[in-house]
Amino acid sequence: MKLHRVLILGLLAAMLAAAQSGRAPRVALVNIEDAILATTDGQNAAKAMDAEFGPRKAALDEDQKAIAQKQTRLDQEKLSDEERKELQKEVDDATIVLNAKMDQADADLDKAQKKTLAELGKKMVAVIVEFATSTGYAMVFDTSTSQAPLLYADNATDITSEVIAAYETRHKSAAER
Repeated sequence: MKLHRVLILGLLAAMLAAAQSGRAPRVALVNIEDAILATTDGQNAAKAMDAEFGPRKAALDEDQKAIAQKQTRLDQEKLSDEERKELQKEVDDATIVLNAKMDQADADLDKAQKKTLAELGKKMVAVIVEFATSTGYAMVFDTSTSQAPLLYADNATDITSEVIAAYETRHKSAAER
């Protein structure tokens, strides 16, 4: 939300300047989430998250398979009442533990994604504002969220690929310095 406010405020200033000059303001669209993910920084962040959370997901998948095997055994095998009761308790207990682990993993992943998006988002917004002002756009709408009040837009106004290229140019040259 804060990211959108910064973008809107910067572009409102450009729109006011365009309005004062007497020309019609130019409006553009950008899918900021796709743009971030398409950059080298975004791809590197995705790889880092996969490396961090991949083993955890694999362990959770194994726990889920173990529970499924016990459930299959419970459903298909002829067991005494005592064995059935014990196996059902194992399934129930393991399911509770798995659900808690999955909830924690989801929360940790969500937190890491938000942190990464916030970090990369700041850089991306700066590039979008710079790109928009240098190319004469008065407003840029983010199409990556359905919360934007955009009802119609011509695809010719989508600047996502241009913004990705500008980001890569700006941040690759900064990294090489």
